[in-house]
Amino acid sequence: MSYVRNGFSALALFAAMAACTTPAAAPAGETDTSNLVSADGEDVICRRLVVTGTRFAEKTCKTQAAWDAFDDYTNSNAKEQTDKFQRLNSGCSTQAEGSCS
Repeated sequence: MSYVRNGFSALALFAAMAACTTPAAAPAGETDTSNLVSADGEDVICRRLVVTGTRFAEKTCKTQAAWDAFDDYTNSNAKEQTDKFQRLNSGCSTQAEGSCS
C-alpha cells in the first residue's frame, strides 16, 4: 500500500515540476521580434546590452550592417584603450629605480 502512496506522491511531484517548467508568456509591452524588418527590407536583429549602473539589460534592435559597424567601433575603442594603458604603464617610468640604465 505504501508503494502506491509513494507512486502517487511521485506523480504529483512530477506534475508540479512540469508546471513550473512551462514557458511563460512575454511580458506586456514586449512583442515578438523574430520577424522585424527595416524600412529597406533588411532583417532587424535585437540584442540585450548590459547598461552600467543597472541590473537590467537594454534591448536594442539594428540591422546586421549597423551591428557590424557598432561592433567595429566598440572593438577599435577597446583596442585603443588597451594599447594606451600598456604604453603608459610600461617601460622606464614604471621601474622601481626610476631610470633605465
